[in-house]
Amino acid sequence: MRLATLGLSHETNTFSRVPADYEQFARGGIARGDEIVREYRDSNATMAGFLEAADRFGVVVVPLLMARTGPIGTITRDAFDRIVGEMLQLLTEQGPWDGVLLAQHGAAVSEAYPDADGEIAARVRALVGPDVPVGMAIDMHANISPRMIEQTTVTVVYRTNPHLDPRERALECAELVVRTIEGAIRPIQALETPPLVINIVKQFTGEEPMLGVVRDVEAAIGRPGMLSASAAEGYPYADVAEMGMAFLAVHDGDAGAARDAARWLARRAWERRAQMVGDIPSPEEALRRAAAATRGPVVLMDVGDNIGGGSSADSTVILEAARRLGIRGLLQTLYDPEAVRACVAAGVGAVVTLAVGGKTDEMHGRPVVVSGRVRTISDGQFEDPTPTHGGFRYFDGGTTVVLETTDEHTLVLESRRVGNTSLEQMYSAGVRPERKRIVVAKGVVSPRAAYAPIATEIILVNTPGVTTADLSFFNYRRRRRPLYPFEADATYDPASYTTYTRKP
Repeated sequence: MRLATLGLSHETNTFSRVPADYEQFARGGIARGDEIVREYRDSNATMAGFLEAADRFGVVVVPLLMARTGPIGTITRDAFDRIVGEMLQLLTEQGPWDGVLLAQHGAAVSEAYPDADGEIAARVRALVGPDVPVGMAIDMHANISPRMIEQTTVTVVYRTNPHLDPRERALECAELVVRTIEGAIRPIQALETPPLVINIVKQFTGEEPMLGVVRDVEAAIGRPGMLSASAAEGYPYADVAEMGMAFLAVHDGDAGAARDAARWLARRAWERRAQMVGDIPSPEEALRRAAAATRGPVVLMDVGDNIGGGSSADSTVILEAARRLGIRGLLQTLYDPEAVRACVAAGVGAVVTLAVGGKTDEMHGRPVVVSGRVRTISDGQFEDPTPTHGGFRYFDGGTTVVLETTDEHTLVLESRRVGNTSLEQMYSAGVRPERKRIVVAKGVVSPRAAYAPIATEIILVNTPGVTTADLSFFNYRRRRRPLYPFEADATYDPASYTTYTRKP
C-alpha cells in the first residue's frame, strides 16, 4: 500500500499587508522528499504523524512536498500556482497511489481562491480519481468549507489549542485512510456550520467554553459506528464565506448518524454562544495589574500582535504604555531587522540609541526610541523537542540581539517573525524569562504551552492590530450574514439548517 503525503499549510490573515509570496515560502519553508523526513520526523507536527503511519500500519508513505510559512497575508497568485503546480507534478510522476494524505491548515486564502484548501483538495481529487481515499488533517483554526469535505474521504481536526496534538490527529487520519483502502470502513462525513464566531480570546481548550465543546466532541466519538468527530474554532482574520465555527462527524456508513452527530455538536456550541464573546483589559489596565503583582513573571498576551495569527510581530503598544506609566522590567520580542543590523554593527557591549518596532504599519504602534547596551548577538536558531504549538521542533528567528535598555526593559530583537511558542527562543539568546517581572508574549493561546508553567498569572490584553480581539475593527466583505455576534439576533435551528454530507 503506497500513500503520498504532501501539503501547503498557511493560515492567511487577509487583513495583513505582508503578502505570502513565493519568497516567503522558499525561505526555509519548502521541503521535498527526504528533506521532509529530516525536518518533521522527530517533531509533533502533522507531517510527523503521517510519516509515523508507515511503521504503525505497515504501509509505504512517500513524502513529496511540504510548504509552509508563518501566518501573514494572502497567498499571491504566483506562489499558489508554483507550489500547487509542483505538488501535482510530483503526485503525477511518482504515482499511482492507493491513498493521499494532505497536511493542510484549513484557513489558507490565495488571490485567486478564497477557499485555497478546498481548491487544493479538488485538484488532488481530480488527479487521483474518485476511488482513491484522500485524507486531510487540519488546524483547529480552519474555516471548513463544503468543498474541503466534498473532495476528501476523511478530514480530521486538531482537538487542542494550543495545538499539542497535530501528530496524533494526523495518525488518526492516516489510520482511517488505511482502513478505507482495506475495505474495513466506509467513511461518511457530515459538516455543520452554524452562524457562529468564537472570539480568539475564548479559544483556549483548557477552559470554558471550549473545554465543554471538546468534551462534546469526545462524547460524539463514543457513539456507535462513529469514526471521528471534530470542532473547528475557525479563523476570524480570514475574510471568507466559510469564516466561523464548524462541526464535523465521520460515521462508518450511516449518513443520518453522521448528520445527527454534527448537528448535536453545533447545537451544543450554539447554546454556549454568549460565552464566546471577547472581553479583556486594555494595555494600561493589564500593566497596572501586572505591576501590582507580588511576584512574577506575569505574562501579558499581546492579542493584537499575535504572531501565530498573522500579525506584524513588531507592535510597540504595550512597551509604549509601560514607559508612559513608568513601569519597568518588561521582556518582549520585536521583529526589527533594521535595529538588529544597527546593534550588530555596534557590537556586543556597545551602548546604542535607536528606534525599535512599529515599522510594519501604524496599527501596531510607532517606533519607540530606546537607549541600552547590546548584551548578546546570536544566530536566532533554536530547537525544542518538547510539545509546542503546532508541533514544530526547529525554529529560526534570524540574527537576534538582546538589548538591555536604560529603563530596565529586555528587548529581544529578531530578523525574522517567530512566534513566542517556546522558552528555548529566550534561552538560546541567554535570557531567563522566569526571572522577569513582566513578560509580553505576542499571541493569545499559542504561547501557553511554553509560558503557563512559569507564569504566576496570564493576562490577555486588548491591543490593536490585525489580530485584535475587537472584531468590529475589521471591514468584512465576504463573510456570511447573519453571523453571531456580529448580528446579535442571528438564529440557528438545526432542524431547518442544511448539513453538508459527503458519502463514500
